[in-house]
Amino acid sequence: MKIIYTHADRVETLASGAALRKILGRFVHHRVFCEMSSRDRAGNVFFSTKNTFVVGTIDVINRVELQVMIFDRDHAAHSVEILNPATLRVYEEECGKSFAVAFVSEPSPGIESRCYLRDDGPDEGSLQRKTELERISLPQLFEYLEDLTNTDAIGNVMEVLAAWPPPHEH
Repeated sequence: MKIIYTHADRVETLASGAALRKILGRFVHHRVFCEMSSRDRAGNVFFSTKNTFVVGTIDVINRVELQVMIFDRDHAAHSVEILNPATLRVYEEECGKSFAVAFVSEPSPGIESRCYLRDDGPDEGSLQRKTELERISLPQLFEYLEDLTNTDAIGNVMEVLAAWPPPHEH
């Protein structure tokens, strides 16, 4: 498979599945826009399907032919499977602000099929699922640690632990 980096206008041949996994790894846990389409050389579109989802995992299998499977994190039945693409175009703006790839099939006589994936940023849901400790500021952390080492607080914890388990009410 050929890799074309559009920003640097550079063409490479893919040496390994690991290199492809590294490129595609940028999409994992990110919201992506996905368009699968087929068109002729004049630009007439035969079909186009679009979807937006959060990527859970990406599998790259290179046995007899290259197979790339992209799984939707929230819908186990939804996946995108790309078989034996001829070219991977990598679209990256300066400073990593925008990132997209397009898998392009071996062109049939005058027809191109492609799967375009654009990174729409980290999944907001996973950012909101941080634990309380991850959201705490450094001054708050120091206050918390100070409270833990405070002898009155330690005494109160020891009293609670000594009384455990609480008496059963009948």
